[in-house]
Amino acid sequence: MLKSFISKLFIVLPFLASSAFAEPMVWHATDGHRQFTILGSIHVGTQDMYPLPEIFLNHWQAADGLIVEANILDTKMPSFTFNPPLTHALLNESDTQKLNQIAKQLKLAPNDLAYAPPWYSVMSIQLALAYNLGLQTELGVDYILLERAANQSMPIHQLESVAKQLDMMKKLPNNGLDMLLETIHDWDEVDDQLDCLIAAWQDGDKEKLDRLFIASSYSDETDFMLIDQRNTNWVEQLSDMKKYPAGNYMLVVGAFHLIGKQGLPNLLKEKGFSVQLLTQTEKSQCEW
Repeated sequence: MLKSFISKLFIVLPFLASSAFAEPMVWHATDGHRQFTILGSIHVGTQDMYPLPEIFLNHWQAADGLIVEANILDTKMPSFTFNPPLTHALLNESDTQKLNQIAKQLKLAPNDLAYAPPWYSVMSIQLALAYNLGLQTELGVDYILLERAANQSMPIHQLESVAKQLDMMKKLPNNGLDMLLETIHDWDEVDDQLDCLIAAWQDGDKEKLDRLFIASSYSDETDFMLIDQRNTNWVEQLSDMKKYPAGNYMLVVGAFHLIGKQGLPNLLKEKGFSVQLLTQTEKSQCEW
């Protein structure tokens, strides 16, 4: 969740043109018994993001299961309450005014943001921005592939539950205040960064995705909880032969979970997996 699909907010814009030969990055990891074909997900999108890379779809034909962060097709959302501190108690007057302006722009009720914890305020902003831009969660990469797997009766595995994700959010420092402050302070730059995010993802521009990842960093503690800690946990699961016995698996997680030394490809390599990038990279013609 969150930073796995946030680069100054997780929403993506329609889009800079991509090279005909460029495609999102697809990784392959094997320990001789299991094969994981890995694709980074953008969690909202449009039809322009498809089809997915041919090599990924070819591996799909022989897949024994789909592995995702959480099975979002499960409509049973866990109940939860808003625990303090809430947004209105944490923002100064200037930031409150800016948040109210954002709410007005997105046609949200300011009090709905003010009387929620900051992490929930951020998520509300993300979803509203997505809908305003004509983007749909139903066209996000993981949603599309979950539906495809379900229609083909392919086993679906989740690395964590939605309930666990919500519990993590509630444990963020100051209820995710640093995420909300970054959203407020960088609001005027969102369009350019989101243009670049989708262009870099479509082109498989690893260098630019690395830069976007760094640009969207929060506090060390928040980044650790959103990315590093979860990646470490996921790699332990993927390495467990009892949990994932011999077979071919399609692994789809937020694109930022594949970046850097703490990214899944590198962590799997440290676990003894042979890891390679299957697709060609292309430099995106975008800046922010």
